[in-house]
Amino acid sequence: MIRVEFLANELGPAAGASAEPGDALVDVSDACRAPVSFSCRSASCGTCLVEVLEGASLLAPPSPDEAEVLDIFGAPAAQRLACSARLVARGEGLVRLRWAGSDE
Repeated sequence: MIRVEFLANELGPAAGASAEPGDALVDVSDACRAPVSFSCRSASCGTCLVEVLEGASLLAPPSPDEAEVLDIFGAPAAQRLACSARLVARGEGLVRLRWAGSDE
């Protein structure tokens, strides 16, 4: 199992859940009520931008749509859209995330 952890911020306390390869971060976030803001949920608005602090290798590369939005926002390589990013690795691992809209 892969453990996904979201750091606390002004939207709420830290949260985490176990996830499987193929799971989207948006679904993991919803399941554990993570402090991440979502709007369009279709990789077009950038509201759910998260910084991957650990475990980037456990995520699939950005889709063309996600890559385009990340480019528009000038997001660094460590940032992903939680509505689009999916887990790909099998086995054990940890993905630690921080919502990029956080002031903390």
